[in-house]
Amino acid sequence: MLRKIKWFCFLSLSSLAQSFQTSSFVKSSFLTKSLQTTSSSSTSTSSSNDVIRLPIPFRNIPSNMSPLFSQLPKRDTSILEDAEDNDIDSSPLLTISQTTKEKEELEFADFAPILFLCWCVALLSALDRVAMSVAILPLSSEFHLSETAKGGISSVFSVGYGLGIIPAGLLVSAVSPRIIMAVGVTLWSLATFGTPIAANLIQVVQYGDSMTNDQMVTSVKFMAMNTAPLLLIRSVMGAAESVVLPTIQRILANWVPASKKSLSVATVYSGFQIGTVCAYLLSPSVMDEFGWRGLFYIYGLVGALWLIPWWIFAKDSPESSNAVTMMEGGGEVEIAYLVVEQRLVDENGEEAVGVIGSQVTTWEEASSIFKDAPWRAILTSKATWAMTIAHAANNWGLYNNLSWTPTFYAEQYGLNVKESAFLSVLPSVAGALFGLVAGYAADKVIENFADDGDAEKRTLVRKAFQGMALLGPAACLLTLANHIPENPSTAQFLLTGAVGLQAFNSAGYSSAPQEKAGDQWSGLLYSITSLPGVVFGSVGVYVTGQILDATDKNWSGVFGLNAAVDVIGGLAFIALYNSRKEFD
Repeated sequence: MLRKIKWFCFLSLSSLAQSFQTSSFVKSSFLTKSLQTTSSSSTSTSSSNDVIRLPIPFRNIPSNMSPLFSQLPKRDTSILEDAEDNDIDSSPLLTISQTTKEKEELEFADFAPILFLCWCVALLSALDRVAMSVAILPLSSEFHLSETAKGGISSVFSVGYGLGIIPAGLLVSAVSPRIIMAVGVTLWSLATFGTPIAANLIQVVQYGDSMTNDQMVTSVKFMAMNTAPLLLIRSVMGAAESVVLPTIQRILANWVPASKKSLSVATVYSGFQIGTVCAYLLSPSVMDEFGWRGLFYIYGLVGALWLIPWWIFAKDSPESSNAVTMMEGGGEVEIAYLVVEQRLVDENGEEAVGVIGSQVTTWEEASSIFKDAPWRAILTSKATWAMTIAHAANNWGLYNNLSWTPTFYAEQYGLNVKESAFLSVLPSVAGALFGLVAGYAADKVIENFADDGDAEKRTLVRKAFQGMALLGPAACLLTLANHIPENPSTAQFLLTGAVGLQAFNSAGYSSAPQEKAGDQWSGLLYSITSLPGVVFGSVGVYVTGQILDATDKNWSGVFGLNAAVDVIGGLAFIALYNSRKEFD
């Protein structure tokens, strides 16, 4: 009878292991539940609620039980045969550790490490991106760039970002977000390092009235030629950075309980603001010491070094640490991480790592993810359009702020690079703080007044915060448009209010993808709503350069247009958005 029970357990586990090859997303909780069912129908014993032990004849585990058991370390079967002759049960025990909590049971301390790692990614992303906003001043002086050319260099980053955002959303729905993020950081660090190399290929052509023996030159002008390599490398950098937000959305959807979404999003997004602050504060000093070319070399190296802690400590989800162990004779041999990693320990104690579980291993499976995505439902949803329009309005202001703020101070008030960058710091600090306040406040309101199933009250919270995130900045920008202050501190105060209030979107459209979509599609939904916003924001940066060239650097028209865009985006979100889950 005992032998039959063992074979029943073995066959059940064999079928389960085979399912790892055909499913694209396998939860460790599913495996645990299956093993609980199996164990309850057998004579297996469980010493606690946290561990299930199933006796399985070790020598009978076939190699086709891939990927879970195919590479188990070999053992001397003669020992088992001797044990059978003496009527000793020598079967090893398969132990499933159930140490992973349900997502809604996780405390802040449980997901704080991955939150910190994502925060660091956001900081690094902003640091490398905003470096150009500071370096563009000496770069444009050296290569005689026009306002339109500066706008083109700043906006082409967003073109690459827009081209990469949808593929990035699909990838994080199918492949390990941890791996996708590592690849993205690698590529944009290389692009950062290559920026001065591409800029050195720019050629400056001088033209104007010619000089004669009797006359002096009345006017001399310069034109920058061969900017294509620089535009290309900046677009590659933008495409690489497009993985950041979809990947963060997927990781937060896997790790963070619904009651803590807004604050977690705000915490991670504050990294973008702190990265911007670091870029404004550090870049002028780095350029003083190493030149603007050295700035990009150093920042590129920092990104490469950051990959080390990410690769060691980052995990896709809480289930990534749920280990399966094989116990033999009182010792444990770790076999696999169910969702992300397969870790094998042979007799010599050496370890091998492979990817199993939720990872897509074939092109057919990747194509299946693309086909299974709820494209029609997403594209026809009013809430999707609300998020898209609000995101586009936000990006118009955000991209202009990141690209043009130091230039505004330099041109309007005659400040140098360091002074212009310093005045740009306070708005970013306000953005980080206001975002955290908004996220905490939104979570508290939802926790106290809106149950998990109360989509109507949750909708009101999102509309209120997103309304403040767009209509508030519009008021500040309209004030600037009406009259550019003579004192740069007054202009700084108004821009600080605009950027700080804009950060309230952490409790608005930024938290919406995790409410509207399930864990698998939150990254894709964010990508879909991002793409038009990226294009729109890129156009905004370029249009600003055109306005400044056409109006002899009159900033009133720039701020007035930015305010009008914010008003349209805020009203659209308030009219169209709802928090009801649609894409699961």
